[in-house]
Amino acid sequence: MFPSLSKTCHNQETLPPCPECEYQETTKRGVVKTCLDCFRRDGKKLRSLHLYEYRRPLLGFKLTRRGTCTTLLDTKLPQQVVDKACKLHANNAFGDYSLIDNNCEHFATFCWTGIRASEQMAIVNDYVRKFKEAKERLLQRN
Repeated sequence: MFPSLSKTCHNQETLPPCPECEYQETTKRGVVKTCLDCFRRDGKKLRSLHLYEYRRPLLGFKLTRRGTCTTLLDTKLPQQVVDKACKLHANNAFGDYSLIDNNCEHFATFCWTGIRASEQMAIVNDYVRKFKEAKERLLQRN
């Protein structure tokens, strides 16, 4: 979980620690363990949750909005996913948080499939690659 753009653009009041999970927004960034309400919190509002689909057929994957699904197989039962996440989190065994190659989506996908992957970062990497290719073509013309 990382801050929304609105939180990084201007100061907002610091909310007290959550009575259920003791999470306080300013104390830690990266992958954190929180209750569901803290996960959904954006200031004083709660964001809605969206279903992320695993095991999407390739055609369906290509026709679906990017970042909402994957063709990776969901290989574990829900309780196994939760157990894996708790074990990794408790032992800080997933490594340091990095938006590019070790973010919350990498963590969640790994817990569910055993593969470190992020569709969101795949989108970014695709745009970066296309930008570099276009830049190279422009430089070759000059």
